[in-house]
Amino acid sequence: MYSLVLTTFIYPIIVHWGWGAGFLSAWGAAPGPLFSKDPAKSNGMIDFAGSGVVHMVGGFSGLMGAIICGPRIGRFVDGNAVELWQGNKVLQSLGTFSLWFGWYGFNCGSTLAISKGLANVAGKVAVTTTISAASGAVTATILSKLITKNYDVTMGLNGLLAALVSVTASCAVVEPWHALLIGMIGASLFIIGHYGLLKLKIDDPCDACVVHGLCGVWGILAVGIFCTDNNVQYAAYPNVNDACRRGEQFGVQVVGALAIMTWTCATAGFTFMAVRLTIGLRVSAEIEQEGLDVSEHG
Repeated sequence: MYSLVLTTFIYPIIVHWGWGAGFLSAWGAAPGPLFSKDPAKSNGMIDFAGSGVVHMVGGFSGLMGAIICGPRIGRFVDGNAVELWQGNKVLQSLGTFSLWFGWYGFNCGSTLAISKGLANVAGKVAVTTTISAASGAVTATILSKLITKNYDVTMGLNGLLAALVSVTASCAVVEPWHALLIGMIGASLFIIGHYGLLKLKIDDPCDACVVHGLCGVWGILAVGIFCTDNNVQYAAYPNVNDACRRGEQFGVQVVGALAIMTWTCATAGFTFMAVRLTIGLRVSAEIEQEGLDVSEHG
């Protein structure tokens, strides 16, 4: 039920706003009406491959689902987080590297073409994507060592994904050294968000709402901080202006992030609550204790 609502109603509205003819779109009928009456003087929200349009929607939907579903049995005891089974590190690594590989189709493919110089843009996107992912993996691994006194593979892998999400919006409009900083900050935010969820007693086994939601917000805001007007034009955005230099772009990005977050939390929260109050949102305690794989597959 929630997959149906998410993919047919919640997400398409955001796509229309950001990539269609909506109020945030650079290609809309009146791009950038937020701060400029003249469309030629504004870019609208820049989200090249979807830090906001894709990842924030998924991340904040997941946050609402985690809150409304509630924590797993035994996850929090006497106010303290209890570490349950952490999963298979080898399979986690395989899945993460599969995602990283796919991200090149995701980010580079968002050029939508390879003619008229767009192949060069795709090449640049591959560079910024790689640098950000690598810096995020290293940053999260080092921070986990400093915090827990042990190197944690899972934290490093999630730091890698957090950095990928963080650079997805800006990959075409920033310099390579910007991507390094974006990845490092994204991984640091992931670490903060991971422990923040535990403090709030929100059980998200994969830290998906942090990796995709919080780091998606950072990705949108990072555009306004690091973008240059030359890079925006190089990435084939339609309007020639100085929105990045004037700081207007950051303001547009803030409005876009707030709009996506508000819409997603409200609609996803309503959806999950409706499912919970009707057909139910979780299995019985007996099945949960037995294990979902056993109950589904024997």
